[in-house]
Amino acid sequence: MGARGVAVAGVAAVLGLVTMVSASGCAAAPDGGAVKVAASYDDLPYNLTDVLFRREMILHYRQGVTLARLVPGRSRDPYVRGLAERLTGEEAAQVEELAVSLRMWQFTVPDSDKPPVHQMEGMLTPAQLLALKGRSGPAFDRLWLTTLARHTDYGARLADKARDEGKDAATVALARRTAAAQKTRLTEIVSHLS
Repeated sequence: MGARGVAVAGVAAVLGLVTMVSASGCAAAPDGGAVKVAASYDDLPYNLTDVLFRREMILHYRQGVTLARLVPGRSRDPYVRGLAERLTGEEAAQVEELAVSLRMWQFTVPDSDKPPVHQMEGMLTPAQLLALKGRSGPAFDRLWLTTLARHTDYGARLADKARDEGKDAATVALARRTAAAQKTRLTEIVSHLS
């Protein structure tokens, strides 16, 4: 089962708990207290798309930061270096924005110290990261930008899905902004590669 499958199964299990406890309206909290839950899935302020978007974008942004950290010492291209700096600052900050609702909804935030094995579309494999680490100069720049373009395209598609299928108004608004930003970045990268 891939990372997305594990995430879906985990979310489905939690949402299934809502159904099981709908008669009483509460469930046991980890500390032994009672946690008030929605009477049914329809009563929740979010849906599976909202949860998956937030979790997957956290992984997406963290890998964007990983990509950005490969640039110093390997590239002299001002555009590549500037883009890497922007990625490091912007995407690290966006992780926390995504995590806020996950915590409020009582879902775990992916652990940055023990990230799952990435099998999501658009995520880099260890072999792809190794290929980047083995290059420098113009060869690195082209491979890095091409890799980042694919990565960014996936982020835009993930955001489009959440914008169209999400339930939580804040997540839908965030997805709309994210989709626009990712598409703008992708156009810029493609233009630089041309």
